[in-house]
Amino acid sequence: MVLLLATYASSHAALWAEKALKVAGVPVELIPVPRQVQSLCGFGLLAEVPDGALLQESGAENLWQVREPEAGQWRRTYEPYL
Repeated sequence: MVLLLATYASSHAALWAEKALKVAGVPVELIPVPRQVQSLCGFGLLAEVPDGALLQESGAENLWQVREPEAGQWRRTYEPYL
């Protein structure tokens, strides 16, 4: 499982994807997009999934892999997910 942040082109798209994924049984959390991530929309979906396929199918514009903070750090980091 990998923790991913999906960004969307609009708030409407993010809210639609959240609803569709929850109906499909995928646990997702709607969050404000962190400053480190560039997005046209201010919301993103955070989900722990086996791969990014489900999030891409939901209309995600970009996927970011979430890295937990290392020792001495307090912020998560985000890397483009391929």
